Amino acid sequence: MKNNDWDTLFHKYALPVIQNLQSDELSATFSEYRQYLTDQIKRIPTWQIALPVIACLATGGTTEDGIPVASAWVSMFLASEILDNVEDKELTTDQFLTSPEAASNLATGLIFHSFHTLASIHDTDKASQISRIFSGSGFDAVNGQHRDLIQTRLLVEEFLNNYWEIIILKSGSVFRAATVSGSAVANADKTITEALGDYGTALGVILQLMDDCRDAFNHSPEALRREITLPLLLYLMSIGEESILFPEVSTQAEWSNLLQKTGVVDAIASLLLDWKSRALDSLAPLRESEEKHILEMIPSLILGRIPSGTDEVIDENDT
Repeated sequence: MKNNDWDTLFHKYALPVIQNLQSDELSATFSEYRQYLTDQIKRIPTWQIALPVIACLATGGTTEDGIPVASAWVSMFLASEILDNVEDKELTTDQFLTSPEAASNLATGLIFHSFHTLASIHDTDKASQISRIFSGSGFDAVNGQHRDLIQTRLLVEEFLNNYWEIIILKSGSVFRAATVSGSAVANADKTITEALGDYGTALGVILQLMDDCRDAFNHSPEALRREITLPLLLYLMSIGEESILFPEVSTQAEWSNLLQKTGVVDAIASLLLDWKSRALDSLAPLRESEEKHILEMIPSLILGRIPSGTDEVIDENDT
């Protein structure tokens, strides 16, 4: 499926969410916040904006059920992005994120806006349930981020074990909130809700893996940043090194070539394929529907961002 086909497909699910976010009266009282939210909505992939709505429809709910949940989740997702960048000292050049303090304040506003949106759900029991889902997932994400921030210099195997626990908490929990809350607002039973939660976790992990492994596919002549990343850990494991040591390479291209030669790129492709399989397997309990089929296609859509040379990660039959 071509990119414009994907955009058309997700637009019908994302549009009412975008309209709901843009019409919110609370955000109208804070012009910089309103503009930031508007700008970011244009940047976020439409499938992410639509994800809670699609999960809701796939489990028997309606678009109207899913709109407030998706709107609240978009705000929470943006807040998690900002705070992650602030805490990693990787603040973007966005005109509204002029300092760590301003960025943190906007993130706090997004969190309050998220729970304000959930309060618009007419069924108070559902609103309470979904608020607990958001709170639990947010707490898990903070736990993962905190563990990442306080890590000391460990041996390679210990670092690798911690890595998986941390990204499941940091990234998996954020997307788990999207799919669990979408199914919960549709009154899905516990088995279906847990299955959708596992699906969301897998999506979050796939996205984080791709972000963490971007250097493995970078053939630019730019200087290599000496950071402890998953490709570095996998490389050290492949050569039998127990301590954290950096290879004698100076550019991104040299590092990428070394990872290719030592089989690390293939290992990354295998990990991505494994998490893709987990995502698809988790959908087995769902009844057949257009939305279930869309959920089945999303992992391949994400993995389509990988540069050529690792096409084995994507099953062409899914696209």
